[in-house]
Amino acid sequence: MKIDKEGYTLSSLDEIFKTYETNLQSKYGSDFYIKPEGVIDNIVNSSALMEMALQEQIAFLAKQFDPETAEDNWQDALYERVAVKRIAPSATVFTKKLKGLAGYSGSAQSITIRSTISNDEFVNTSDFLVEDDGTVDLEFECVVLGAVNVNSGETFTIVDAPNEITEISEEDATQIAIGRERESDSDFRVRFRNSKAQNAKATRNANIANLLQYVDNQAFLKIYDKKTDNTMAAGTLLIIAKHNTTDEIFAQAIFDTVVDGLDLLGDTSVLVKDSEGQDVTITWKNADEVSMDITGTLKIRDGYYPNTVMANVKQNILAYIEKRVYGLESIIYATEFIIPMLEVDGVEAVTGVQVKKTSESDFADSVSLSREEVPVFALERITLDQDN
Repeated sequence: MKIDKEGYTLSSLDEIFKTYETNLQSKYGSDFYIKPEGVIDNIVNSSALMEMALQEQIAFLAKQFDPETAEDNWQDALYERVAVKRIAPSATVFTKKLKGLAGYSGSAQSITIRSTISNDEFVNTSDFLVEDDGTVDLEFECVVLGAVNVNSGETFTIVDAPNEITEISEEDATQIAIGRERESDSDFRVRFRNSKAQNAKATRNANIANLLQYVDNQAFLKIYDKKTDNTMAAGTLLIIAKHNTTDEIFAQAIFDTVVDGLDLLGDTSVLVKDSEGQDVTITWKNADEVSMDITGTLKIRDGYYPNTVMANVKQNILAYIEKRVYGLESIIYATEFIIPMLEVDGVEAVTGVQVKKTSESDFADSVSLSREEVPVFALERITLDQDN
């Protein structure tokens, strides 16, 4: 095994045999050669195999103790030594209105509902009390971790609930937060590289790295200072985020991350306690979520049911959007949605597609969002017509 400043190189079995053979020739003569028989030869063979196994163990440990090559649990243990933790998987949550007996008090995890689209199941996360009008808003959490998609207009059925809970309201689900998968080794490694100076709490890259675990994608986090926006005053910092936690937790994360003495900008403020118990105001900008409309016209092949094809197209557009990830300051080009539309069986051609902000009146070929805006797409905001 060769080890130098460039790293290590494993020896082959032939190279190990040759080394043993050379050493033994000095003792037994130059005509000694390792053969597949004899006591000494068998000992050499066994020793060579043991050396190969040892080299492989050394190579494995060298790989796992290198920040650039460590994997899985080894990567976790290594990066945590410099306070960088892997982003854990989380479950999708949303709020849904249920109907029941006024005044009824229920417990957490006593109600299970199921999506009629994905068949994923969700349980209520907290105790509750049915209001005088016979309704209650409950937060539901998916029973499995990961990015389980839920649309606001999605319908659900009750799987298990107390008799006092009678039905699910037809009102849209709200406060939807899609879960996330466990951070991959490769993504974790990129975040580690950006956060080597994390504990110094001084650089913009370190601030970004520290806050990434509180957003579903880096596209949902922007940090601006005098270096990135020369219109800002020196000593000011603007954090814009669509975070996946509470304002209180995100404020604490900012407090733990950003160096003292900076003037934080934004329109969201939360008080946190410093080490001496004094109140500190943490300010940032929660991203403005902008509802988007998509409209398109399709030619549908003969023999296909138009309603079924168009329903499948809508679902495929949403699936594309989820993978594409439109973040802050996105430019949304209508032509991007032609690809997922054409992928659906039964679509012969796409003869037109446009987009717009829901709040605006006219559709266009593209929409540009500001640095404070993120787009929000929903099934009911996609309209499709058939081109005859």
